[in-house]
Amino acid sequence: MDSSMISKIQKAKEYASEPHRIQFKQFTVQFDGIHDGHTVTYNEGQWHCDCHYFEGHGICSHTMAMERVLGVMLPEREQETP
Repeated sequence: MDSSMISKIQKAKEYASEPHRIQFKQFTVQFDGIHDGHTVTYNEGQWHCDCHYFEGHGICSHTMAMERVLGVMLPEREQETP
């Protein structure tokens, strides 16, 4: 392994230990719920889930779980899970 690859690996370890450096802008995930699977999307601070609860409330257990999993990697204003 050459020295440039070694330094890239070291830098990757450093970045991985500092998750606040990473901020998600948009993504789609398949969430395997207890009863059904759901598609959860995040786009520039806006969550969406295809479950029935989200339709009426704009938040659900699936989006709240994703906020908890992603923690500091979401912009601060989005971390509003009770």
